[in-house]
Amino acid sequence: MSIRAPDQRSKKLIVEANGEGLTFAVIAAGGSGSRYGGGVPKQFISINGRSPLRRSIELFLSVGRVDKVICIIPRGSEIEYQRTCCGLDSHKLLEPVIGGDSRSESVRIALAAIKKHSPEYVLIHDAVRCFCPADVVENVIDALEGGATAVVPAIPPTDSVRLHCLGIDRDIIRVIQTPQGFRYDVISRLHEKYKEHKFNDDASLCDADNIEVKMIDGHISNRKITYNSDVSSHLQRVGFGYDAHRFSKNSTRKLRLMGIDIADHPGLDGVSDADVGIHSVVDAILGALGRGSIGEHFQPDSDKWSEADSRIFLEYCRDLLTDCHSEIINIDTTIVCESPSIAAHSGKMKAEIARCLGVGEDAINVKGKTTEGMGFEGRKEGISAYSVASIVVV
Repeated sequence: MSIRAPDQRSKKLIVEANGEGLTFAVIAAGGSGSRYGGGVPKQFISINGRSPLRRSIELFLSVGRVDKVICIIPRGSEIEYQRTCCGLDSHKLLEPVIGGDSRSESVRIALAAIKKHSPEYVLIHDAVRCFCPADVVENVIDALEGGATAVVPAIPPTDSVRLHCLGIDRDIIRVIQTPQGFRYDVISRLHEKYKEHKFNDDASLCDADNIEVKMIDGHISNRKITYNSDVSSHLQRVGFGYDAHRFSKNSTRKLRLMGIDIADHPGLDGVSDADVGIHSVVDAILGALGRGSIGEHFQPDSDKWSEADSRIFLEYCRDLLTDCHSEIINIDTTIVCESPSIAAHSGKMKAEIARCLGVGEDAINVKGKTTEGMGFEGRKEGISAYSVASIVVV
Protein backbone atom coordinates (compact mmCIF):
# COMPACT_ATOMS: atom_id res chain seq x y z
CA MET A 1 0.00 0.00 0.00
CA SER A 2 1.38 3.41 -0.93
CA ILE A 3 1.21 6.24 1.59
CA ARG A 4 0.40 9.64 0.15
CA ALA A 5 2.03 12.71 1.64
CA PRO A 6 -0.44 15.13 3.29
CA ASP A 7 -1.64 17.98 1.09
CA GLN A 8 -1.29 21.63 2.07
CA ARG A 9 -4.70 21.75 3.76
CA SER A 10 -3.90 18.66 5.82
CA LYS A 11 -0.53 20.10 6.81
CA LYS A 12 -2.23 23.28 8.01
CA LEU A 13 -4.74 21.33 10.11
CA ILE A 14 -1.90 19.38 11.70
CA VAL A 15 0.03 22.57 12.43
CA GLU A 16 -3.04 24.29 13.91
CA ALA A 17 -3.67 21.32 16.16
CA ASN A 18 -0.19 21.84 17.58
CA GLY A 19 -0.92 25.53 18.20
CA GLU A 20 1.62 26.70 15.63
CA GLY A 21 1.59 28.07 12.11
CA LEU A 22 -1.30 30.47 12.69
CA THR A 23 -1.59 33.74 10.79
CA PHE A 24 -3.16 36.62 12.71
CA ALA A 25 -4.37 39.99 11.42
CA VAL A 26 -4.08 43.02 13.70
CA ILE A 27 -6.27 45.90 12.53
CA ALA A 28 -5.11 49.23 13.92
CA ALA A 29 -8.18 51.42 14.54
CA GLY A 30 -7.20 53.10 17.77
CA GLY A 31 -6.62 56.65 16.55
CA SER A 32 -8.79 59.75 16.88
CA GLY A 33 -8.62 60.67 13.19
CA SER A 34 -8.24 64.37 13.98
CA ARG A 35 -6.99 65.28 10.51
CA TYR A 36 -10.17 63.91 8.94
CA GLY A 37 -12.42 66.33 10.82
CA GLY A 38 -15.90 65.83 12.19
CA GLY A 39 -17.02 64.34 15.48
CA VAL A 40 -16.65 60.67 14.56
CA PRO A 41 -13.24 58.94 14.30
CA LYS A 42 -12.67 58.17 10.62
CA GLN A 43 -12.53 54.41 11.18
CA PHE A 44 -16.23 54.55 12.14
CA ILE A 45 -17.59 56.92 9.47
CA SER A 46 -20.07 55.54 6.94
CA ILE A 47 -18.89 55.08 3.36
CA ASN A 48 -21.85 53.89 1.33
CA GLY A 49 -23.31 52.14 4.35
CA ARG A 50 -20.16 50.50 5.76
CA SER A 51 -17.40 51.95 7.93
CA PRO A 52 -13.70 51.64 7.05
CA LEU A 53 -13.23 49.37 10.07
CA ARG A 54 -16.10 47.11 8.99
CA ARG A 55 -14.64 46.87 5.48
CA SER A 56 -11.19 46.00 6.82
CA ILE A 57 -12.59 43.34 9.15
CA GLU A 58 -14.59 41.82 6.28
CA LEU A 59 -11.45 41.77 4.14
CA PHE A 60 -9.45 39.63 6.58
CA LEU A 61 -12.41 37.42 7.46
CA SER A 62 -12.77 36.65 3.76
CA VAL A 63 -9.16 35.47 3.37
CA GLY A 64 -9.10 31.79 4.27
CA ARG A 65 -5.39 31.81 5.17
CA VAL A 66 -5.95 34.36 7.93
CA ASP A 67 -6.81 32.36 11.05
CA LYS A 68 -7.73 35.09 13.56
CA VAL A 69 -8.49 38.82 13.46
CA ILE A 70 -8.13 41.27 16.34
CA CYS A 71 -8.90 45.00 16.32
CA ILE A 72 -7.39 47.87 18.25
CA ILE A 73 -10.02 50.47 19.14
CA PRO A 74 -9.99 53.76 21.10
CA ARG A 75 -11.15 53.79 24.71
CA GLY A 76 -14.81 54.72 24.89
CA SER A 77 -15.65 53.35 21.43
CA GLU A 78 -16.76 49.90 22.59
CA ILE A 79 -20.43 50.46 21.71
CA GLU A 80 -19.53 51.89 18.30
CA TYR A 81 -17.34 48.86 17.68
CA GLN A 82 -20.22 46.51 18.51
CA ARG A 83 -22.43 48.37 16.01
CA THR A 84 -19.67 48.08 13.43
CA CYS A 85 -19.43 44.31 13.90
CA CYS A 86 -23.18 43.70 13.94
CA GLY A 87 -24.00 40.68 11.80
CA LEU A 88 -20.40 39.47 11.51
CA ASP A 89 -20.72 35.90 12.69
CA SER A 90 -17.21 34.51 12.60
CA HIS A 91 -15.15 32.50 15.03
CA LYS A 92 -12.12 34.22 13.52
CA LEU A 93 -12.89 37.61 15.10
CA LEU A 94 -11.44 38.01 18.60
CA GLU A 95 -12.45 40.52 21.27
CA PRO A 96 -10.87 43.93 20.57
CA VAL A 97 -8.13 45.53 22.63
CA ILE A 98 -8.07 49.15 23.78
CA GLY A 99 -5.28 51.14 22.20
CA GLY A 100 -2.61 53.18 23.93
CA ASP A 101 -1.35 56.74 23.54
CA SER A 102 0.45 56.02 20.27
CA ARG A 103 0.13 53.65 17.34
CA SER A 104 3.27 51.80 18.41
CA GLU A 105 1.95 51.29 21.93
CA SER A 106 -1.41 50.12 20.54
CA VAL A 107 0.20 47.53 18.28
CA ARG A 108 2.39 46.36 21.16
CA ILE A 109 -0.76 45.81 23.26
CA ALA A 110 -2.39 43.78 20.48
CA LEU A 111 0.73 41.68 19.94
CA ALA A 112 0.82 40.88 23.63
CA ALA A 113 -2.87 39.93 23.58
CA ILE A 114 -2.38 37.28 20.88
CA LYS A 115 0.82 35.82 22.34
CA LYS A 116 -1.12 33.02 24.10
CA HIS A 117 -2.25 31.72 20.68
CA SER A 118 1.39 31.20 19.54
CA PRO A 119 0.97 32.75 16.08
CA GLU A 120 3.69 32.25 13.52
CA TYR A 121 2.86 35.23 11.32
CA VAL A 122 1.09 38.52 11.97
CA LEU A 123 -0.30 41.02 9.47
CA ILE A 124 -0.60 44.58 10.79
CA HIS A 125 -3.07 46.72 8.88
CA ASP A 126 -4.40 50.27 9.14
CA ALA A 127 -8.21 50.11 9.36
CA VAL A 128 -8.56 53.16 7.14
CA ARG A 129 -6.86 51.38 4.25
CA CYS A 130 -10.26 49.81 3.79
CA PHE A 131 -10.15 49.29 0.02
CA CYS A 132 -7.19 46.92 0.07
CA PRO A 133 -7.72 44.07 -2.43
CA ALA A 134 -7.61 40.54 -1.01
CA ASP A 135 -4.84 39.72 -3.50
CA VAL A 136 -2.47 42.04 -1.62
CA VAL A 137 -3.14 40.15 1.62
CA GLU A 138 -2.58 36.82 -0.11
CA ASN A 139 0.70 38.04 -1.61
CA VAL A 140 1.99 39.20 1.78
CA ILE A 141 1.25 35.76 3.23
CA ASP A 142 2.91 34.10 0.23
CA ALA A 143 6.10 36.06 0.87
CA LEU A 144 6.10 35.17 4.58
CA GLU A 145 5.54 31.48 3.89
CA GLY A 146 8.29 31.73 1.29
CA GLY A 147 10.80 32.61 4.02
CA ALA A 148 10.67 36.39 4.41
CA THR A 149 10.88 37.80 7.92
CA ALA A 150 9.14 41.09 7.10
CA VAL A 151 7.02 42.04 4.07
CA VAL A 152 5.54 45.35 2.96
CA PRO A 153 3.34 46.14 -0.07
CA ALA A 154 4.45 49.24 -1.94
CA ILE A 155 3.60 51.29 -5.03
CA PRO A 156 5.58 53.89 -6.99
CA PRO A 157 4.61 57.54 -6.36
CA THR A 158 2.61 59.33 -9.05
CA ASP A 159 4.01 62.76 -8.14
CA SER A 160 7.55 64.08 -8.34
CA VAL A 161 9.43 64.10 -5.03
CA ARG A 162 11.82 66.76 -3.68
CA LEU A 163 13.97 66.85 -0.55
CA HIS A 164 14.31 70.55 0.23
CA CYS A 165 15.95 71.87 -2.95
CA LEU A 166 17.00 68.49 -4.32
CA GLY A 167 14.86 66.53 -6.76
CA ILE A 168 14.68 62.77 -6.18
CA ASP A 169 14.19 60.23 -8.94
CA ARG A 170 10.75 58.85 -8.21
CA ASP A 171 11.69 55.58 -9.91
CA ILE A 172 13.70 54.69 -6.80
CA ILE A 173 10.98 55.83 -4.35
CA ARG A 174 8.14 53.62 -3.15
CA VAL A 175 5.02 54.48 -1.17
CA ILE A 176 4.58 51.94 1.63
CA GLN A 177 1.17 50.43 2.40
CA THR A 178 -0.36 47.90 4.76
CA PRO A 179 -0.93 45.12 5.67
CA GLN A 180 2.68 44.67 6.65
CA GLY A 181 3.53 41.06 7.43
CA PHE A 182 6.06 39.71 9.95
CA ARG A 183 7.18 36.65 11.76
CA TYR A 184 5.38 37.12 15.06
CA ASP A 185 8.37 36.40 17.28
CA VAL A 186 10.48 39.00 15.45
CA ILE A 187 8.05 41.93 15.39
CA SER A 188 6.92 41.25 18.97
CA ARG A 189 10.53 41.36 20.16
CA LEU A 190 11.22 44.57 18.20
CA HIS A 191 8.19 46.36 19.62
CA GLU A 192 9.45 45.60 23.12
CA LYS A 193 13.03 46.54 22.28
CA TYR A 194 12.11 49.91 20.75
CA LYS A 195 9.07 50.79 22.85
CA GLU A 196 10.62 54.11 23.88
CA HIS A 197 11.07 55.17 20.25
CA LYS A 198 8.63 56.48 17.66
CA PHE A 199 8.37 54.92 14.21
CA ASN A 200 6.17 55.74 11.22
CA ASP A 201 5.30 52.10 10.59
CA ASP A 202 6.11 48.63 11.88
CA ALA A 203 8.60 47.82 9.13
CA SER A 204 10.76 50.71 10.36
CA LEU A 205 11.54 48.68 13.48
CA CYS A 206 13.11 46.06 11.22
CA ASP A 207 15.18 48.76 9.54
CA ALA A 208 16.43 49.90 12.95
CA ASP A 209 17.51 46.34 13.74
CA ASN A 210 19.07 45.67 10.31
CA ILE A 211 16.45 43.05 9.44
CA GLU A 212 15.72 42.74 5.74
CA VAL A 213 12.25 43.90 4.65
CA LYS A 214 10.91 42.33 1.48
CA MET A 215 8.95 44.69 -0.74
CA ILE A 216 6.09 43.37 -2.90
CA ASP A 217 3.64 45.09 -5.24
CA GLY A 218 0.85 46.95 -3.49
CA HIS A 219 -2.25 48.32 -5.19
CA ILE A 220 -3.31 51.86 -6.07
CA SER A 221 -6.77 51.32 -4.55
CA ASN A 222 -5.17 50.51 -1.18
CA ARG A 223 -4.99 54.16 -0.24
CA LYS A 224 -5.27 55.53 3.27
CA ILE A 225 -8.21 57.69 4.29
CA THR A 226 -6.66 60.72 5.97
CA TYR A 227 -8.77 63.70 4.93
CA ASN A 228 -12.45 64.12 4.12
CA SER A 229 -11.58 64.51 0.44
CA ASP A 230 -10.18 60.97 0.41
CA VAL A 231 -13.76 59.74 0.73
CA SER A 232 -15.60 62.33 -1.34
CA SER A 233 -13.24 61.71 -4.26
CA HIS A 234 -14.59 58.19 -4.82
CA LEU A 235 -16.00 57.88 -8.33
CA GLN A 236 -19.74 57.20 -8.32
CA ARG A 237 -21.75 56.15 -11.38
CA VAL A 238 -25.44 55.60 -12.14
CA GLY A 239 -27.12 53.24 -14.61
CA PHE A 240 -30.72 52.89 -15.78
CA GLY A 241 -32.47 49.68 -16.79
CA TYR A 242 -35.87 48.82 -18.32
CA ASP A 243 -37.63 45.65 -19.37
CA ALA A 244 -41.14 44.49 -20.28
CA HIS A 245 -42.79 41.13 -21.02
CA ARG A 246 -46.30 40.14 -22.00
CA PHE A 247 -48.34 37.61 -20.08
CA SER A 248 -48.10 34.09 -21.47
CA LYS A 249 -51.00 32.04 -22.76
CA ASN A 250 -49.03 28.96 -21.74
CA SER A 251 -50.56 27.82 -18.46
CA THR A 252 -47.35 26.04 -17.45
CA ARG A 253 -45.38 29.30 -17.32
CA LYS A 254 -44.87 30.45 -13.72
CA LEU A 255 -44.63 34.09 -12.71
CA ARG A 256 -41.26 35.03 -11.28
CA LEU A 257 -40.48 38.61 -10.25
CA MET A 258 -37.20 39.73 -8.64
CA GLY A 259 -36.25 36.08 -8.10
CA ILE A 260 -39.48 35.23 -6.24
CA ASP A 261 -42.07 32.76 -7.54
CA ILE A 262 -45.62 34.11 -7.26
CA ALA A 263 -48.27 31.42 -7.17
CA ASP A 264 -51.72 31.44 -8.79
CA HIS A 265 -50.85 34.04 -11.40
CA PRO A 266 -50.15 33.86 -15.16
CA GLY A 267 -46.47 33.83 -16.06
CA LEU A 268 -44.60 35.95 -18.59
CA ASP A 269 -43.33 35.05 -22.04
CA GLY A 270 -39.69 35.61 -22.86
CA VAL A 271 -36.15 34.29 -22.83
CA SER A 272 -35.12 32.62 -19.55
CA ASP A 273 -37.79 32.90 -16.86
CA ALA A 274 -38.82 36.36 -18.18
CA ASP A 275 -38.14 38.02 -14.82
CA VAL A 276 -38.64 41.64 -15.86
CA GLY A 277 -37.49 42.93 -12.47
CA ILE A 278 -34.12 41.20 -12.50
CA HIS A 279 -33.60 41.99 -16.18
CA SER A 280 -34.06 45.70 -15.46
CA VAL A 281 -31.64 45.50 -12.51
CA VAL A 282 -29.02 43.76 -14.65
CA ASP A 283 -29.35 46.41 -17.36
CA ALA A 284 -28.99 49.16 -14.74
CA ILE A 285 -25.80 47.63 -13.30
CA LEU A 286 -24.32 47.10 -16.76
CA GLY A 287 -25.21 50.70 -17.59
CA ALA A 288 -23.45 52.01 -14.49
CA LEU A 289 -20.36 49.98 -15.43
CA GLY A 290 -20.54 51.12 -19.06
CA ARG A 291 -20.77 47.49 -20.20
CA GLY A 292 -23.65 47.57 -22.67
CA SER A 293 -26.96 45.76 -22.18
CA ILE A 294 -28.16 42.39 -20.94
CA GLY A 295 -28.67 41.18 -24.52
CA GLU A 296 -24.97 41.71 -25.29
CA HIS A 297 -23.91 39.46 -22.43
CA PHE A 298 -26.69 36.88 -22.72
CA GLN A 299 -27.76 36.61 -26.36
CA PRO A 300 -31.57 36.17 -26.51
CA ASP A 301 -31.37 33.87 -29.55
CA SER A 302 -29.14 31.37 -27.72
CA ASP A 303 -30.75 28.13 -26.54
CA LYS A 304 -28.37 28.29 -23.59
CA TRP A 305 -30.63 30.78 -21.82
CA SER A 306 -33.96 29.12 -22.60
CA GLU A 307 -35.85 28.66 -19.30
CA ALA A 308 -32.74 29.88 -17.42
CA ASP A 309 -33.04 31.24 -13.88
CA SER A 310 -32.43 35.00 -14.17
CA ARG A 311 -30.66 35.03 -10.82
CA ILE A 312 -27.56 33.73 -12.60
CA PHE A 313 -27.51 37.04 -14.49
CA LEU A 314 -27.36 38.87 -11.17
CA GLU A 315 -24.53 36.67 -9.96
CA TYR A 316 -22.70 37.43 -13.20
CA CYS A 317 -23.09 41.15 -12.44
CA ARG A 318 -21.79 40.61 -8.91
CA ASP A 319 -18.59 39.06 -10.28
CA LEU A 320 -18.31 41.79 -12.93
CA LEU A 321 -18.55 44.48 -10.24
CA THR A 322 -15.69 42.80 -8.37
CA ASP A 323 -13.57 42.61 -11.52
CA CYS A 324 -14.21 46.33 -12.11
CA HIS A 325 -13.27 47.21 -8.49
CA SER A 326 -16.79 48.55 -7.97
CA GLU A 327 -19.45 48.22 -5.30
CA ILE A 328 -23.18 48.80 -5.29
CA ILE A 329 -24.38 51.84 -3.35
CA ASN A 330 -28.08 51.20 -3.92
CA ILE A 331 -30.60 49.84 -6.41
CA ASP A 332 -34.14 51.22 -6.80
CA THR A 333 -36.66 49.18 -8.83
CA THR A 334 -40.24 50.02 -9.80
CA ILE A 335 -42.45 47.23 -11.13
CA VAL A 336 -45.49 48.43 -13.10
CA CYS A 337 -48.53 46.14 -13.21
CA GLU A 338 -52.17 45.88 -12.20
CA SER A 339 -51.52 42.54 -10.54
CA PRO A 340 -49.99 40.90 -8.60
CA SER A 341 -49.58 43.20 -5.60
CA ILE A 342 -45.86 44.02 -5.42
CA ALA A 343 -46.16 45.36 -1.87
CA ALA A 344 -47.13 41.88 -0.66
CA HIS A 345 -43.85 40.43 -1.94
CA SER A 346 -41.38 43.36 -1.82
CA GLY A 347 -39.67 42.22 1.40
CA LYS A 348 -38.80 38.81 -0.02
CA MET A 349 -37.78 40.42 -3.30
CA LYS A 350 -35.35 42.77 -1.55
CA ALA A 351 -33.84 39.91 0.40
CA GLU A 352 -33.34 37.77 -2.70
CA ILE A 353 -31.76 40.52 -4.80
CA ALA A 354 -29.45 41.43 -1.89
CA ARG A 355 -28.44 37.79 -1.49
CA CYS A 356 -27.62 37.36 -5.17
CA LEU A 357 -25.54 40.54 -5.28
CA GLY A 358 -23.86 40.06 -1.90
CA VAL A 359 -25.05 43.40 -0.46
CA GLY A 360 -27.15 44.44 2.51
CA GLU A 361 -30.92 44.60 2.12
CA ASP A 362 -30.82 48.32 2.94
CA ALA A 363 -29.11 48.83 -0.44
CA ILE A 364 -32.14 47.45 -2.32
CA ASN A 365 -35.55 49.08 -2.78
CA VAL A 366 -38.52 47.48 -4.59
CA LYS A 367 -41.89 49.11 -5.12
CA GLY A 368 -44.95 48.59 -7.29
CA LYS A 369 -47.04 51.01 -9.34
CA THR A 370 -50.20 50.74 -11.41
CA THR A 371 -51.18 52.84 -14.43
CA GLU A 372 -54.86 53.13 -13.44
CA GLY A 373 -55.94 51.17 -16.48
CA MET A 374 -53.75 53.00 -19.01
CA GLY A 375 -51.30 51.34 -21.40
CA PHE A 376 -50.48 47.66 -21.83
CA GLU A 377 -49.87 47.26 -18.10
CA GLY A 378 -53.27 48.79 -17.34
CA ARG A 379 -54.93 46.46 -19.83
CA LYS A 380 -53.27 43.54 -17.99
CA GLU A 381 -51.33 42.51 -21.08
CA GLY A 382 -47.98 42.39 -19.34
CA ILE A 383 -45.56 43.82 -16.77
CA SER A 384 -42.76 46.37 -17.06
CA ALA A 385 -39.92 47.25 -14.68
CA TYR A 386 -37.58 50.20 -14.26
CA SER A 387 -34.35 50.16 -12.23
CA VAL A 388 -31.66 52.63 -11.27
CA ALA A 389 -28.32 51.37 -9.93
CA SER A 390 -25.73 53.54 -8.19
CA ILE A 391 -22.21 52.17 -7.85
CA VAL A 392 -18.89 53.41 -6.54
CA VAL A 393 -15.53 52.60 -8.11
CA VAL A 394 -13.11 51.73 -5.33
